[in-house]
Amino acid sequence: MTMKILISSFGTRGDVQPYLALAVGLQRASHQVTLATSHTFSDWIHAYGVQTHPIRVSIQEVMQQPAVQAVLRSKNLLRQIRLLRAILGQNRETAEVVWQAAQDADLIIQSPTGCCALEAASKLGIPALFASPLPVAPTRSFPSFFLGSMRFSLGGGYNFFTHRLMHFALWHGMSKHMVKPLRRTLGLSPLRSFADLLAECRRLGVPWLYGYSPHVLPKPRDWDMDQHVTGYWFLDTPPAWQPPGDLLHFLVSGPPPIYIGFGSMGHGDPARHTQLALRALALSGQRGVLLTGWGGMAAPMPHDAFQSHNVFFVENIPHDWLFPQMAAVVHHGGAGTTGAGLRAGVPNLLTPFAPNDQVAWAERVEKLGMGVRLPSIQQLTAEKLAAAIQVALTDSTMRTRATKLGEKIRSENGIGEAVALIERQAAQRRQA
Repeated sequence: MTMKILISSFGTRGDVQPYLALAVGLQRASHQVTLATSHTFSDWIHAYGVQTHPIRVSIQEVMQQPAVQAVLRSKNLLRQIRLLRAILGQNRETAEVVWQAAQDADLIIQSPTGCCALEAASKLGIPALFASPLPVAPTRSFPSFFLGSMRFSLGGGYNFFTHRLMHFALWHGMSKHMVKPLRRTLGLSPLRSFADLLAECRRLGVPWLYGYSPHVLPKPRDWDMDQHVTGYWFLDTPPAWQPPGDLLHFLVSGPPPIYIGFGSMGHGDPARHTQLALRALALSGQRGVLLTGWGGMAAPMPHDAFQSHNVFFVENIPHDWLFPQMAAVVHHGGAGTTGAGLRAGVPNLLTPFAPNDQVAWAERVEKLGMGVRLPSIQQLTAEKLAAAIQVALTDSTMRTRATKLGEKIRSENGIGEAVALIERQAAQRRQA
């Protein structure tokens, strides 16, 4: 049965991308999908044939503000939660806008930063799901992914406590602006905590889908049957896309280079990051492909002295095409970039930009033996990066592990598994 599906997700481009991939997969299964997200991404989303319901505020643009970057660089968790509250406070109308979009939907999917799934399920009687690129439900298996630089494990009891603690902090930072007012308007009982949200999910039969590989992070034994680890939701390159000719020439003109890029993480000093990357490549004697993107690194000017035939700058390039041709990839540890790097089967070197889930993914990659967890970008030096590059190139065990994990991830169909679960949820609600 064809459905009209609304996906609610906000954040940076990296935050939205897995939901666009999911939308594309759902449309291939003959469903009609609308993605409710920032207006900033409308053209990009439309290029994949997906409709949008644009939201006024752009978190991507807010993240580029110097004052915001200063808070993200700090290790003060309370300041970061207050920042989140302030950002969401600028977007008070979001829940109402998404609620209106849900009136025409047969099913709604919500990201951790989205809204209206439970409200739509309760008030409209339609199926709903939560979907996340990182683990959210509490578990004794590992500490919360939101702990950032304070993340460490002292056993199962402590791990479970960290989830409860971060749920409390994040809930009170978000619910005031994105949940509580709408529920009051709709006459729904208030949700006072994340535990209430999980209880509401169980009452309504709302499952959670997690878009990462079980080979990277297996499903914890203490999660219930409503928690599903599907595999990654990759947004692959459109068939008609062609790489730049000069990049192709660069790739075949020498040995595989090192990729260095930080996606949409434009924190700090892009010029410093560029100089650091170039110095590390020179010290390690390697060629490099550097991503300028949203400002993680600075694009070169014609007169810049650091231009070299051993370095290629590119503003935007599909990871699924580029990464398999690299000797190693250096990045910030975002969930999507980490997944793309692991799928490529090459060592990953991760330097977290923000003290959030990037730290957790960096720890996980290092624990799996697939790469190196570098210091945060603020503490990273060219010498440390050059040394890590040499490890990635010479550690045969690491490279073998990376190759084998890449094969396992490429054999998965995370989007197909997610689509099947979504369709099953809709069918169960029709039969109820």
